[in-house]
Amino acid sequence: MDRPLRITEYGERGAVGLRVAGEIDLNGHEAWERALRRASGRGDEIRLDLSGLSFIDVRGTALLVDVAALLPEGRRFVVQNAPAALLRVMQVLWPDGASAIIFKGDQ
Repeated sequence: MDRPLRITEYGERGAVGLRVAGEIDLNGHEAWERALRRASGRGDEIRLDLSGLSFIDVRGTALLVDVAALLPEGRRFVVQNAPAALLRVMQVLWPDGASAIIFKGDQ
């Protein structure tokens, strides 16, 4: 089932974050990358709440890794409630992880 991508920015106790719901696929890559880049300039710890994300493709995962690689030292993405598909793609394509991406919460 096709679920349109919804990205909502939030601020919580000084943290910057994005709540993501729906699917990150070819139709959502541009919005996903734009949201990641915008959030990455607004705090040292950028939280990504992916509890509403039902699907992310390999390109969507690569966009997260690419934007994280551009973060200045000391900044990072904290991914909460990542879907299993994202974790599997990270394990296969980035087995050593990405230093600026931390996974927390139910996985």
